[in-house]
Amino acid sequence: MKPPGVWKALVTPVGHNTELFLQDYEMMRAVIFRQYGDPKEVMELVDDRKVPRPSANEVLVKVESSSVNAADRHMVQANYLIIRLLLGLLRPAEKNRVLGMDVAGTIQAIGDGVEGFEVGDAVAADIRKSLGGGFAEYAVVKAADLVRIPAGVSFEQAATVPISGQAAMMGVILCGIDSGDRVLINGASGGVGSFAVQIAKAQGAHVTAACSAAKVDAVKSWGADEVVDYESASVRDLGANAYDAVLDAACFRSPGDFSETLKEGGRYVLVGGSYYNMLRVKAFGRWYARGTQQFRGLTQEVEVAANIQRVFGMIAQGKVEPIIQKTVPLREVPGAISSIGQRAVVGKIVVNNQR
Repeated sequence: MKPPGVWKALVTPVGHNTELFLQDYEMMRAVIFRQYGDPKEVMELVDDRKVPRPSANEVLVKVESSSVNAADRHMVQANYLIIRLLLGLLRPAEKNRVLGMDVAGTIQAIGDGVEGFEVGDAVAADIRKSLGGGFAEYAVVKAADLVRIPAGVSFEQAATVPISGQAAMMGVILCGIDSGDRVLINGASGGVGSFAVQIAKAQGAHVTAACSAAKVDAVKSWGADEVVDYESASVRDLGANAYDAVLDAACFRSPGDFSETLKEGGRYVLVGGSYYNMLRVKAFGRWYARGTQQFRGLTQEVEVAANIQRVFGMIAQGKVEPIIQKTVPLREVPGAISSIGQRAVVGKIVVNNQR
């Protein structure tokens, strides 16, 4: 199959804008799902998906790498009613059948009104607002969501950042972590947790990481000062008034359980886990708190693109290393998504979209 690079393209400058006409569209490979259910049963790799056309203020990206996130599992299984409302009530609508929330690759075509980017630029983006599209050889991305990949950061590394890396950075910012703070990171072995441990350490915090026993050695190697097995130790075993902040990347228990271990004035930020717990924290966070403690869920108070840039900078400087458990081709995406549900992933699984 010929790549879409064989398109006949006519680019006509109009002032500072560009009018782009693409003809002779080719097909691409993509992982799609036509109904909700087990990823291994309902997802498949096809080679007859049309390459999308960039509209105004959009670009077409040749996706070199993407990565698998918990959101992909929730969406393919329609674990929450809101997912069916967004994607399709009985089955995903045709336009919503390609998942993948983050992309890293090169710009292939530019729509009208896009400024500051050129064909050939290496970029990454969080495309959750478009409900995915990253598990394909090509994806359309809004120019406002693009972040340049700096020198020294590979496509594989970049693909781990738009969702997990930036969420960890946002969580650290909302936790208000300063040098010397004692921080508890729950769910430390996953995609968000692996970044959060390293970012908090780079901020000068004393980090206690909670994960399963099988992942303790890996998390220690990332720089955690202490690692506890959450399967054998309860939150109360961590001690009362022990932490300045809790960054919870895997909340499947009541957030209120952490109030005793937080200091007066401590900050709890829920980054990942149960969607219903996220709603509870946003609605009833003040009821979980003791005294001047703060309980809050992840918000977009800091722009996603800005957080991606911050994490890219830390990777380029050697302060953070994306933890990649393995890299898989597109055909193995369904199995990779299933492994997240089995909590078998340490760090991130990256997808090579050109394989």
